[in-house]
Amino acid sequence: MKLIVSFLLVFFSINSFSQSLLVGIPSADVAEKHHLEITHETQYNFWDKPAKWNSFNFACYGLGNGLEITATLNNLSNQGSANLAIGAGAKKVFSLYKQNPWESKITIGGNLIYGTYKQDFGVWTYGHYSFRVPKLKTRFTGGLNYGESQTFGYRTVMRDNKQVNQAQNLITFIGGVEQPLFKNVSFIADWYSGTHDLAAFIPAMQFDFGHNVLILGYKIPNNIESGNQALIVEFMLTIPDLKSKK
Repeated sequence: MKLIVSFLLVFFSINSFSQSLLVGIPSADVAEKHHLEITHETQYNFWDKPAKWNSFNFACYGLGNGLEITATLNNLSNQGSANLAIGAGAKKVFSLYKQNPWESKITIGGNLIYGTYKQDFGVWTYGHYSFRVPKLKTRFTGGLNYGESQTFGYRTVMRDNKQVNQAQNLITFIGGVEQPLFKNVSFIADWYSGTHDLAAFIPAMQFDFGHNVLILGYKIPNNIESGNQALIVEFMLTIPDLKSKK
């Protein structure tokens, strides 16, 4: 973390285009009213044998007034469908003190998640506070999230001398940082605490192309039980103002 902060302080900043996620955690931004954001994230580890590929897919539609509705398809991968999950929910962002140069925001949201392997439902909810440092424009985000096995996966444990899959129902910390560097280029990073399928630190570079976003990053799991390191490629396509096209 000290290395990240030192890196950020080197640069002056320009605002970059917002998006509904950093890399893996919800951001303090929402889709604009009547705009649809479609995001695909690939996690690829080609150096292990066999190579591992996993993906996360999101759609966000802006309703206005800091509110968006969301749909997800998580863990579509080449490792089978044990963690494949479908979700739907919403996110709301409250801007505090409109004239505040620190751009303080509170974000809350959640999803109902359906796990296709065990054909069961669970929830994922989150809340965080964020602020932007004036002049540097660095945004820091921190909060908590609660998820069940449909989000955090399972852990293999021994029970009665047999290996069984134990559900992961956890409250964990989520944190992130966003630092615009140049026009349309930003450094971003986020982190889930704990030991579960999402427990990792991901530093990345974000490139904005109009209303579209490309992210290139690297996943560093918290520990060996949280999965494998992987390259991250994420692309967000924005379809603007759908209502006006009807």
